[in-house]
Amino acid sequence: MDGKVDYSQWSSEKLLERVTALEEDLRHQNARYELLAQKRRTPSPFPQPKRSRSTRQFDPSKYSTRLIALKFAYLGQRYNGLEYHANNNTRYPTIEEEMWKALDKAKLIFPTPNRALKEGEPSWEGCEYSKSGRTDKGVSAFGQVIGIRVRSNRPLQNQATEEALDGNHAFEQDGPNPKSDDVPLPPIRAAFDPIRDEIPYPQILNRLLAPEIRILAWCPSPPPDFSARFSCGERCYKYFFTKPAFNPTVGQEGLLPVRDGHDRQREGWLDIETMREAAEKFEGSHDFRNFCKVDPSKQIDNFRRVINKSEIVEVNSRDKRTMGYLDLPDFRQYYPPPCQSANGSNNNSHPDGPVAPTIQPNPKIYAYQVRGSGFLWHQVRHMVAILFLIGQGLEKPSLINDLLNIEKNPEKPTYDMADPSPLVLEECNFPGAELQWIHLGDYTGDEAGVRKAGGKGNGKHGPGGTVDELWRVWHKHKIDETLAGSLLDLAARDHDAGIGDDGSDEHEELRDSGRHIDSRRYIDSQKVYQGGDAPRLVGKYIPILQRPRMETVAAINAKYLKRKGLDLSERNRQNSEIAE
Repeated sequence: MDGKVDYSQWSSEKLLERVTALEEDLRHQNARYELLAQKRRTPSPFPQPKRSRSTRQFDPSKYSTRLIALKFAYLGQRYNGLEYHANNNTRYPTIEEEMWKALDKAKLIFPTPNRALKEGEPSWEGCEYSKSGRTDKGVSAFGQVIGIRVRSNRPLQNQATEEALDGNHAFEQDGPNPKSDDVPLPPIRAAFDPIRDEIPYPQILNRLLAPEIRILAWCPSPPPDFSARFSCGERCYKYFFTKPAFNPTVGQEGLLPVRDGHDRQREGWLDIETMREAAEKFEGSHDFRNFCKVDPSKQIDNFRRVINKSEIVEVNSRDKRTMGYLDLPDFRQYYPPPCQSANGSNNNSHPDGPVAPTIQPNPKIYAYQVRGSGFLWHQVRHMVAILFLIGQGLEKPSLINDLLNIEKNPEKPTYDMADPSPLVLEECNFPGAELQWIHLGDYTGDEAGVRKAGGKGNGKHGPGGTVDELWRVWHKHKIDETLAGSLLDLAARDHDAGIGDDGSDEHEELRDSGRHIDSRRYIDSQKVYQGGDAPRLVGKYIPILQRPRMETVAAINAKYLKRKGLDLSERNRQNSEIAE
């Protein structure tokens, strides 16, 4: 039987009863559905408690860990340096704070519990954490490296897993297993690939970090004794600056006194060739106590460091200039113009007449690049400050030789170091460790080490990728630069007396006064460039070697020990015990 009712044999009365019963059932069913719908539409007069989302307890014992190295970059202008210091509340966070928060939120680290710390306070205890370079407030890094122990996808080798793996190895042979013909074989488990099967550390962290902090690469297998600090064999710093360093002082008052073998230079410009000559003097092994800030808490008495390379390099840029006013005669670096010598004679001999000087796009970008095995506190910024004084013509390159001569100058003269913002820790090299870096966008399978052409989801290109995020950061600053440069150019070109296009009559008085320029009326305060957005007015400039001297390093260290109630002989005894 198919279960269907044959109504052809029913009487009329019976059919009417059946239709009536069905209508009654339909009416009750519609009424029930309407009641349910009304209950959903009518809000309850009483507040309903929100369901609390149950937080699943994270159990670190269920996961394996591994030691890795991370290479990352950051723009440090909005951060209070790299290092986090407990109980040191600052206006801006540190890079370590942001990095710790991201690692902790992703459950990638398991710090040792410490009751002395507040909840959410960074702690690296038990994480085997190390860093290759410490950067101060405002300083950036493009190749900072840390070593750290993190959570891994590698399965824990418990007894069941080991037995299964042992069985799999036993069955990896041709033909059936004579001892288990009737027993189904367990599924063969593929070996764990330490790169392909691992957690995508850079991608996860980049989703949690600010756009100006980016993880660039990770190393899956550093040496067991790896330390980002002590395994680092060379560090490279770059300090960026412009030429001119600041807005040139216009007119005769902006011309500096004549130096030996040099034309008259306008205030605001830097003599790059003289700075290059001076920078080479840093190379080699020297005592840099006059080029650093002494930290008495560390009780350092060895200030000798090795500088492998010290040079001034031009930063190539394909961008078009927006501040063309710097090419006008009253703003150029040297006086008189290149086609006229100091005695007024024409030095541009050409069969067709004087040749117009070639005008290079300004301003140019340069960088002081220094490589060394290690650096003292604020050492690079002190070195750059002296180079700027030499480039401005306020000091001679021989000053570096005098400051490196500790027997001649055992006490450091007082002078200000350069601004922190243009300084970048560019790279950290590990010659003995042979680290294998897996960069964003690299293949992680059989083609490991081969660079991808790009694509979505690799953490480098596409929405949310590092390149897209950094493009937004760059684009904002580039538009700001273009707008400010165009406005500056417009304001500087506004027609004032003595400032006009090349060859105009407005400059004749200045050009004709070349032979009388030595009677320059000096301004009351000297402008000194220190790497910031504007020069400092220091009054009458006092040469470095004529300034007051600080105490010797030994005296500074001894004062600290006395203030802390420590004894110098006790410190020396402890140091000798540590050395043994």
